[in-house]
Amino acid sequence: MAASLATDGIPGFTAADIERAMVRILPDPDGTVVAVEDGSVVGYCTPHHDDLTVLPGSRRRGHGRRLVDAARALARQRGQPELQLYVPSHLPASIAFAESNGLAYRSSLWMFVLPATHAVPAPRFESDVMTRTWDPQRDVDLEGWTAFLHQAFEGHPTPMTWTPAVIRGVHAAPDFDPNGILIVAATDTPDVPVAFARIELFERDRPAGERVGDVGLLGVIPSWRGRGLGRALLRWGVTTLRASGAGRIELSVEAANERATGLYRAHGFEPTIEWPHWVAKTQG
Repeated sequence: MAASLATDGIPGFTAADIERAMVRILPDPDGTVVAVEDGSVVGYCTPHHDDLTVLPGSRRRGHGRRLVDAARALARQRGQPELQLYVPSHLPASIAFAESNGLAYRSSLWMFVLPATHAVPAPRFESDVMTRTWDPQRDVDLEGWTAFLHQAFEGHPTPMTWTPAVIRGVHAAPDFDPNGILIVAATDTPDVPVAFARIELFERDRPAGERVGDVGLLGVIPSWRGRGLGRALLRWGVTTLRASGAGRIELSVEAANERATGLYRAHGFEPTIEWPHWVAKTQG
């Protein structure tokens, strides 16, 4: 990953993100296919994370094509109708590779950034809901939590494929902060979540003491949408991150998710980096 990053210069991806990527890959070893040459791994593809990389010195030897074929088969085995991969738009060779392997551009994920000087109102939740942060002693049903996550992202332009194993691995990471997850539930059914937000604070590739906030996830189940929960959760995330010392605050959003992009723009977030998604059918 480090060698490829140094060669390809992926926009918005830093050396510190490699560790975050590994935390999400390791709990699901069957979710990654690798290319091996002379006993060493020289490439990998993780369909769940839209990622395919071949070591710069081992390119143009057919590894990429074999990885696409294996990743398509893996996605098919897991019941996914499409293989989706990130294809850097600033690398003509990557675009040519994608096209030659039957992938076509479909949509883009954007990084939105909130300037440190832009004011955001404090969060306000209605009286018919209650909020609390993640409780490792209470929130032990990861299968139920995974089902809730999928429901909260129902209708999302990119299908989500979380598993309890991956969530368990992320929560076991040394830097996992349970206070970075806010759960919303109806006051009369406090154990049934209806919405949530996940935020993180980083000091990655920055001058000492400079912190960057990330609104990583924000979801509301369909029957509770349109009540202002997404707006309140976004404001909670910004307010909490800034109280923890974050200046710049980032989030990622699908360009096709017009409801979300409208919410973020209304709060001062601005699009900065585009990550194009290309897809190929897993059948046929």
